[in-house]
Amino acid sequence: MVAKLLLHTVLVAWLGACLVAGLTVDLAALPAYHAPAHTHQSVLDPDGVFTVLWTPDLAKQEVVWEIHARTRGWLGFGFSSNGGMAGGDMVTAWVREGRLHLQDRHGIGNEMPPEDEKSDWRPLHAKENATHTVLVVARDVNTCDPQDYKLTRGLFRPSHLHHDRLYHQHETVRLLYAWGEEDPSGDQPAYHGPRPPVTRGMPCRYAMPLTQFHHEGLPEDHHTMMVSQRIAVPHTQDTFYWCRIEKIPDWPEKHHYIGYDIIYGENARSNLHHVLAFECHGQDGSDPGDQLEQYVGHPGYECYTPNMPPQFFLCERFLISWAIGNEGEMLPKDVGIPLGLKHGGSSYLLFQSHYDNRQLERNVTVEWAMEVHHTPKLRQKEASILALGHSLLFSLTVPPQTSDWLVAGHCSSACTAAALPPEGVKIFTVLLHGHYLVRAIRMRHFRGHQELPPIAVDDNYAADYQQSRRLYVEVKLLPGDHITIECDYDSHKRSNSSFTGWRAEDEMCQAFIKYYPRGPMALCRSSPHPRLLTQAFHLKGFQSDLDLTKYEFDPKLRDGQRYQAAVNSLPWPTLDLRQINKDIVQGDQVIKCQYNYGVPLKLDTNLTGYPRAEPYVAPEDKLCGLRRSHAYVTTVTTASGSVPSLQATLILLSGMLALVVKVVVPSA
Repeated sequence: MVAKLLLHTVLVAWLGACLVAGLTVDLAALPAYHAPAHTHQSVLDPDGVFTVLWTPDLAKQEVVWEIHARTRGWLGFGFSSNGGMAGGDMVTAWVREGRLHLQDRHGIGNEMPPEDEKSDWRPLHAKENATHTVLVVARDVNTCDPQDYKLTRGLFRPSHLHHDRLYHQHETVRLLYAWGEEDPSGDQPAYHGPRPPVTRGMPCRYAMPLTQFHHEGLPEDHHTMMVSQRIAVPHTQDTFYWCRIEKIPDWPEKHHYIGYDIIYGENARSNLHHVLAFECHGQDGSDPGDQLEQYVGHPGYECYTPNMPPQFFLCERFLISWAIGNEGEMLPKDVGIPLGLKHGGSSYLLFQSHYDNRQLERNVTVEWAMEVHHTPKLRQKEASILALGHSLLFSLTVPPQTSDWLVAGHCSSACTAAALPPEGVKIFTVLLHGHYLVRAIRMRHFRGHQELPPIAVDDNYAADYQQSRRLYVEVKLLPGDHITIECDYDSHKRSNSSFTGWRAEDEMCQAFIKYYPRGPMALCRSSPHPRLLTQAFHLKGFQSDLDLTKYEFDPKLRDGQRYQAAVNSLPWPTLDLRQINKDIVQGDQVIKCQYNYGVPLKLDTNLTGYPRAEPYVAPEDKLCGLRRSHAYVTTVTTASGSVPSLQATLILLSGMLALVVKVVVPSA
């Protein structure tokens, strides 16, 4: 594997030397291209003009992009961390008279992106027909070019694997795109500006280019249960939650849940924020049918209001988590989740739907459907979902007008020691969840006095793109391990504080992991001790009936004030926010650790915090150094551009061969 990677690296360096920034290629000279079944596809614009397909190949450390644009002019495609031009990396291309014109560019602001000094988009195929232009290019995950965008900044080496391979973290990027109806009249396209005939894609779309594809085709033996909903959203609420009960059919044989697809109906893309499905269980693990059967077939109730039946609180164990931007999900081919109480699952599901109506528009109806896939052909492994992060409590408080605020929630070692089997469990999928102030989320992993590689990191988190990520390497979680979820917040545009709540404008800091073998633990979270908040914000203290086991967003203080009003009245510009944040984050946190039916685990302590552990240090990425060591290739200029000289090529190939031999046949 190492030899193959080094071979690829050297060949890429050689090919990179062949390419100048502005590249013109005779299409007939390109090798035959056989389009693969790409693992990802995204339509980038509302009218379906611009579509991109891609496949990551981590063995080669590259991504192959296939771009289709409904134009006979030029196209542009690229990515950036925030959707802006500055710091973006892009390619512009067009086909004219049997030749491909391709330019590697980098964004510096709201102006025409200049060309790079060298091209790192390697052309594989291009064509133009009566309606479309198609471009297929390969690009390295890390080109080692300071003018390029690195598709991931996170590297880790799994602690339980005995090899030196480095793995990339999944990070969200914003996909940039533009097109013109005609080929450029000169040697480059015109800058898109605000109006046609040049069109820039707005708003930008999101992607995790390096994530493994987890939506393989459905197996032949699958069945589908359809759940649908049509709701008239009230014009008096900017956020609206609806809860209804669905019943699993009473199949004679056991079935495994294996995945789902979302189907968008009327206004779903604009007004549907998330859909969650919770398993329902009796408080002693018994059948809750005598309490929930009466609600099967009922259209539902507004969630978490006095109208919602209290029996709905029996449904707290996650089964399905869909949110904005999610492409759907399939479990690995050897993993399933049991359905039906008599088969180890649940016979009743609570579907919670979150709708947004920020403009308080009248006559808005939202319609959606979900295909819940299951199979009677049982999988080898049975999985569970565990909710992590900061408890849904008022203590998640973000001051106004600050660009750097940290929130943390812990799954304590006491909780994992009490709930996990002696051999531990394996985590295979992660979903990170926050709202619109969150800029980054990290899932840190501790064992004893050592911090292990992070399980998941997204430094470009976007609340409008909440796709689950199947891990490259499954992570072992042992009894006594500790997991911390950290969220970075930026509230510099808000004039009031932000708190936990059900609205999209409220905040959360959570993660959901899928793991096997299946276990009863459903939730492992924490929240800062109320004492820390009264000290940090100089409050009078909370009333004695404060219950941290419930959803409490705005409790009363001893002086009769509500917490949120008291916090919003603080003189924020005069306070030392950095010290306040440090005191809250590093102080004691109250554990919330419970089984799937809402019953807390009995622990020796109810407090947790950051472990005293040696911090994890990410391994050095030596790829760029390796490439630089082969950068001595000299070039000669020909009519078609710059290519390595024969002498330089022979030197490079001999060096490459020696390097491969050294790796494959180590000296005695």
